[in-house]
Amino acid sequence: TTQGYNNLVNTTKYRAVVKDGTCTQLNSTDVTITVRANLNAGSIASIQTICNNTSPAAFTNSSSPTGGTGSYNYQWQKSTTSAVAGFSNISGANSSTYNEPGNLTVNTWYRRRVTSGSCGSKNSTAVKITVRADLNAGSIASGQTICYNTSPTAFTNSSAPTGGTGSYNYQWQKSTTSAVAGFSNISGANSSTYNEPGNLTVNTWYRRTVTSGSCGSKNSTAVQV
Repeated sequence: TTQGYNNLVNTTKYRAVVKDGTCTQLNSTDVTITVRANLNAGSIASIQTICNNTSPAAFTNSSSPTGGTGSYNYQWQKSTTSAVAGFSNISGANSSTYNEPGNLTVNTWYRRRVTSGSCGSKNSTAVKITVRADLNAGSIASGQTICYNTSPTAFTNSSAPTGGTGSYNYQWQKSTTSAVAGFSNISGANSSTYNEPGNLTVNTWYRRTVTSGSCGSKNSTAVQV
């Protein structure tokens, strides 16, 4: 008998060599120790950038696990800390893919933990979901008091929009109802400022609608003339 095998990294055969004095040496039948390939967690896809309070697309199986016993159990995890720390299990997320991440408001990392029987567990490389800041329409200036049938001065960009995709489209609107209702688009008024309001004979409110790609639209606070 023998004891104290070293750890194996390759499939290895063993046999006993039997010798009795000067008699002929005999070998036992070989026994094979099969060493499974090292467990590899595979990879997941994909890195995404999304709008605030929206859901990323489903995470797919970019490459399947290999090695280990050949039978795999999955547990998806997420972290709002970093790609290597702060991870916790996502309840019920036990498939090779993950389809229901839900809406996010902060940057979040996802990874897939793969367990293969007695061969332990390995984590995939985490993928980052970057969440854009919430769209803010900025502000316009300024409220004015003018004489009947005269024109207000130009409306300026008091503070620029922020958040969203970082790319903005503008539409100026006006209302003769109130600061929060009755608004309609002003044809051709598509800049960050509005210079040609024309002569007014009734109290009028102006606001700027800002659209940022797939991140939707927001209105500035209206100013009254």
